[in-house]
Amino acid sequence: MLMMEKSKKGVKGEKKGVKKDPSQGLPVSSIVVIGVFIAIALFMAGIGARHFYMKSAPSLKNSQRLLALGKPAEAKELLDKMGPPKRPDSRALLHRGKVLYALLLSQLREERWGSYGQNPDNWIKHPLAEEAERCFLDAMAMTPNDPDIRQLLGNLYREQGRFSDAEIILRSAIEIDDSNSEAFLALGLLYAEGGRLDASHRALMAAWELGEGDPRIAKNIAYFYRFYLNAPESSIVWFSRYIDSNPRRDPDINVIRAELRELLERYPEFEEHRRDPDARINRARGKKFTPPRQRQHQ
Repeated sequence: MLMMEKSKKGVKGEKKGVKKDPSQGLPVSSIVVIGVFIAIALFMAGIGARHFYMKSAPSLKNSQRLLALGKPAEAKELLDKMGPPKRPDSRALLHRGKVLYALLLSQLREERWGSYGQNPDNWIKHPLAEEAERCFLDAMAMTPNDPDIRQLLGNLYREQGRFSDAEIILRSAIEIDDSNSEAFLALGLLYAEGGRLDASHRALMAAWELGEGDPRIAKNIAYFYRFYLNAPESSIVWFSRYIDSNPRRDPDINVIRAELRELLERYPEFEEHRRDPDARINRARGKKFTPPRQRQHQ
């Protein structure tokens, strides 16, 4: 009898324990909430993965985006993954030329232009320069009336010291489109390097007029006044315009700030020119630029 009573008490205790067990399961509402949360998390992860893939997939658009961000090596990597286009495409050729040219300048900058100018016939004897030239020439053959291709090729020739070729191609770009500020800028730099200062000044001012305050144009005009015309007052004006125009991602910004600081310390009487109230002053208002005749080469 005593054993049976103990057994009954044990059973009752177990039943009471079952009633108190909290692990019977979550409420339906909680399960629904958790399921919705997991579904949203998976959906967002899928969108993120797709966005990452779209941004990193080998495509012309992604390569153009990387070049615009100042990443020519990454832009070239995507182009190499894409391989050559199935059909001749001047747009793809032009972009590849741009990438190679930008990568070339980046490499020269890293080595402080140590290999620049060693060959008197071609100051940049480099595989990247040769391939970029082929891309530009092939693109120009397909779209001969595109001034941007000619402007880029002319700039490459100028960097290579091929001044006669550069002048011919840049002037042809302006003949096609006389509102191309980049071509005027390149022509102005070309004339400055050749000692044709009056023609350089006219071309640079025409570039400024057409470029609507482009900081790169202001920077080059500042250097023109600083080193070719020895005009510190005008240099201060144009260096200030450059800085005030918010030059984004320009690696020269700190160098130019130091240059402006040095000029102001040396010529304190020109301090008032540091802040130009009219950033569009001295522009070539309405003056059509006429390039000088090409020199006759014997």
